[in-house]
Parts: sequence; C-alpha cells; structure tokens
Amino acid sequence: MSERARTVVYTHRYDSPIGPLHLAVDRAGTVLQIGYTAPEVRRPGITVEENKYACGELEHQLDAYFRGVLRRFTVATRVNGTPFQQRVWKRLAGIEYGSTVTYGEIARALGHAGAARAVGNAVAVNPVPIVIPCHRVVAAGRRIGKYALRSLPEDEGSHVKKRLLEFEGAL
Repeated sequence: MSERARTVVYTHRYDSPIGPLHLAVDRAGTVLQIGYTAPEVRRPGITVEENKYACGELEHQLDAYFRGVLRRFTVATRVNGTPFQQRVWKRLAGIEYGSTVTYGEIARALGHAGAARAVGNAVAVNPVPIVIPCHRVVAAGRRIGKYALRSLPEDEGSHVKKRLLEFEGAL
C-alpha cells in the first residue's frame, strides 16, 4: 500500500479529572474517538501511532472544559453510524452545558416518541463522549442512569457520569 493510501490514526492517553481518556484523531486533527479504554483499531490499511501533538487541539479543549472555561467544543469530529444514530448524536451536540434531557425527550424531539430505548442505544455507542455530551442524557425521572457500559463497569460509569454532571452544575 502506498504511503498516500495509508490511513494514520494518532492516539494519546489524556489524564483527566475523571480518569484517563484515550484520544484518537486523524492527520487533520479531526476527532475520531474518545474512550475510557485504549482504542483497538485493527483494520487493513490503518496504522495507529501514539502522538500527543496530533491530539493537541483536542487535549487543549478538554483542559479548558475541565477548568470550567469551555462550554462548547469546536474540534471537528468524524463519527460513523446509522442515519438514526447520526441524528441522535447531532441532537446531543445541541444539549446546553449544565443541563440534562431524558432519552424520551430526545426521542420525541426526533419525531419518534416511543423510541427512548433506541435513543439509549445510539447514546451508548457515541464514539466521542464529552465532546458529544452523552453524559447530559438521563433516564426518566432525571435519574443518572448508565454510562460508558462498553468500556467501564456499570457502577464506575454511573459515577463518572455523575461527576461530569456535578462538574457542569447539572445536579
């Protein structure tokens, strides 16, 4: 494969106030993934390289967020998903700092009143948490609910979500 056709994903471990976050960006700095565990990218034609500097703008914005200075991220993201997931993630991006909405409210806003569970499934696979603020989505009755189940134990995920919401003043 030629150098030109090779896709490079740059990763970096960022030590945040809620624990280590694993960042992944492309050559242009577009955010591809933020995870609570190291990304596993094993696809032909993709090379993964540790590079703190490539993740620099994302880390800079995360620093500002955790200092309470940044309320809306401006880094570009590239998230792959179904059309429904894309609509949910776009809706999540519009949730204001310090506020919460329920899965059912998002479903109704998207014109799918009975689809709270489907919204929950889309929220659960959000590849760029915090930047696309899925932590601002809560269960019915404004209960914290679950968070990052694919990478954190259930009790730890709920604790991280609660810390993010407390940090933003949403609780």
